[in-house]
Amino acid sequence: MTDPLDINALSRETGVPVRTIRYYLAEKLLPASAGRGPAASYGPGHRDRLRLIRRLQEAHQPLATIRAQLEALDDAGVAAALVEPGAVQDAPVTAYDYVRQVLGKPARHGEPPANAARPEPAATPAPPPTVRQQPRSTWERIALHPDIELHVRRPLARADQRRLDALLEQAQRLFSTEP
Repeated sequence: MTDPLDINALSRETGVPVRTIRYYLAEKLLPASAGRGPAASYGPGHRDRLRLIRRLQEAHQPLATIRAQLEALDDAGVAAALVEPGAVQDAPVTAYDYVRQVLGKPARHGEPPANAARPEPAATPAPPPTVRQQPRSTWERIALHPDIELHVRRPLARADQRRLDALLEQAQRLFSTEP
């Protein structure tokens, strides 16, 4: 068994900044340290978890997914995941591969991503979704004054038509009087 590490030594050994280690502790990605404050010490389990977190991040896994995976593993499981070749999905090589991985589509070579669920064949094809047509509308230009127009989209609801009629009456009164 190795000697316990302080947070600075853990940071140097894993390449993870101290601030990030503290964030992972607060977010429960890492178990609490033994001791508190300057006496806090970290063991090989912390080091291995930080290395696994790094690998999962390189595979573009979100922290919520990483947390769920780490919660299911004890220290021995984390160590095994680090040495097991297929335990962590490799990072995609290109942006195209990454997008296909995120969408759960097969990779270029016809192989599905490791984490993609295979859909079950449907017994009957689903009917195509119906596209609800919006009613056609047209715009009407109403001249209120030689330099002023009102644009109205038709058709209007009855209440809106009553308001428009009232507005036009007011506009007619307003523009018919000469100052």
